[in-house]
Amino acid sequence: MERTQGKGRKSATQSRARRRAQDRSESGPESERPELADSVRVVLDALPQPAFLVAIDDDEVCQFVHANARYRELFDLDLESDLGGDLRGVLPADVLVPHITAFSRASREGQTVSFDVSLDNGRCALTVEIVQMPKDWGDERCLLGVVHDVSEHKRIEALLEHRARHDPLTELPNRVMLLEQIGEALAHGRGRSARRQIGLVLLDLDHFKIVNDSLGLSAGDELFAIVAQRVERILRIGDTVARLGGDELAVVCNDARDEAAVVAVAERVRSVLAEPFVLATGEVFLTASIGVALSTGTDDSPERLLRDASVAMFAAKRMGRGRIEVFSEPMRENSVARLEMESALRRALVRDEFRVHYQPLVRFESSEVIGLEALLRWQHPEHGLVAAEEFLTVAEETGLIVPIGAWVLREACAQAASWIAESTDHAALAVSVNVSARQLADDDLVSIVQEALASSGLDPALLVLELTESTLMADRERAVEVLRRLTGMGVRVGIDDFGTGQSSLIYLRSLPVHTLKIDRSFVDALGRDAEGAAIVAAVVQLGHALGLSVTAAGVETPDQLAQLRALGCDLGQGFYFAHPQPGAIVRALVHHRFHWRQRDAAT
Repeated sequence: MERTQGKGRKSATQSRARRRAQDRSESGPESERPELADSVRVVLDALPQPAFLVAIDDDEVCQFVHANARYRELFDLDLESDLGGDLRGVLPADVLVPHITAFSRASREGQTVSFDVSLDNGRCALTVEIVQMPKDWGDERCLLGVVHDVSEHKRIEALLEHRARHDPLTELPNRVMLLEQIGEALAHGRGRSARRQIGLVLLDLDHFKIVNDSLGLSAGDELFAIVAQRVERILRIGDTVARLGGDELAVVCNDARDEAAVVAVAERVRSVLAEPFVLATGEVFLTASIGVALSTGTDDSPERLLRDASVAMFAAKRMGRGRIEVFSEPMRENSVARLEMESALRRALVRDEFRVHYQPLVRFESSEVIGLEALLRWQHPEHGLVAAEEFLTVAEETGLIVPIGAWVLREACAQAASWIAESTDHAALAVSVNVSARQLADDDLVSIVQEALASSGLDPALLVLELTESTLMADRERAVEVLRRLTGMGVRVGIDDFGTGQSSLIYLRSLPVHTLKIDRSFVDALGRDAEGAAIVAAVVQLGHALGLSVTAAGVETPDQLAQLRALGCDLGQGFYFAHPQPGAIVRALVHHRFHWRQRDAAT
């Protein structure tokens, strides 16, 4: 029907065109215009792109003058019946309006105009460029149009846009899109009841690096994809999940009634992750540290909500992992303080503000100093001397413990070698240095120890590296491998704070260790209850049965010293003998080979 009406309009348009052609033929030089049109037709037919020529009169009536075969095929036009007619009866309705609009604009402005159209339900994307011809055709203006197929370009553009906003492994929204979704949810929530909030659940898989290291990255990717699928399945209608990167997922809880509703979502997430994951390599069990944050209605922003959830998630990690923590203002204050502490620690490394103090290690049998433990201190420019307990947690979490620990190793080895060289009899004097879990996991630990020994000239047998039970249990296989490499160099290894961890006897026998140090909490219980004495006695017997030397930490009273001697403990350190002191003060003690015999007799 539309085509029939269009053909009716064509006859009138063609009549006007014939009259104008006749007028042009009577005007002299302008009679060459039709031949110019013929040449244009030849050029149009030779173009590889679909192209056409349109005339537009003062009444904004547009008619086809010519269209090459590619254009006619593209829009299913007939050369004989459609050309020369009004576009309104020729072009498909869905592409007519942009054509007409572009023609009018190009005609008025005299410059190139382009517009986009799509065919075949969007599968074919086209860009049409319209340019005004340099000469009028009678009292009509001629416009040249060229069509470019940009379908592949649009497909690639859409793919890149998708990739910029989605995670390639899980196809979930990424951080960019997550922030957009939170922003939309917050904007939508402002227009609704104040009782409705936006919640964010942020989860980080605990110890996921172990999966990648032990099973491989492919298995890790497979596992994370399954995690994402499980989380998606348990979401409420309207909630969305995104991947922030690494092993972090975030759930946006739209239209949450209250904190309990968002925590309930977090509980479902934790529950579904508790089920075993079956991979080609076997079953894997996971836990996640989860942080929860809610919009407040004031100063809300996507970045702030994500920051608050991150603060809560890291609090869950610090408190033992596998937990759910809800954000609170004190958490933010602690987070700011930790950030300031991290910055100050980095400056301390650059400014050489760290110090090493030494506490003597005494043999009970002879009351002789046979070694010293190197203890880290921070000479803070404002707060004075700061004990390691106040900053080690931040150093461990940020990884700063690795360069700080390397500095302590170098300093302690150099100091011990210097004491031995300066002593009158050059007697051997061991130095003990603590090694944290982060240092044990560092690939450079062995080379750092080698460098410290080589630069100082210290006999490897005089260096004792002390690790806690929890450090050794975190990654047993790696611990055994690294400790065997260290002991292969001649370095000795000790277990610190023994009795507070979960190491089994079988595992203890497999470790290449030389000493056990009884935790100070058990030593402190001596003389106060029978249980404390029983634990100390059991540790001493266990150590001796395994051929290990046993040290008691935190000896502070004569009674404790007497009981430890009676129980057969080998070595001790604590305030009863000496407080940790700078190397310069300890030097006199080392040179005189100080004994505690006179003090013992007095007690």
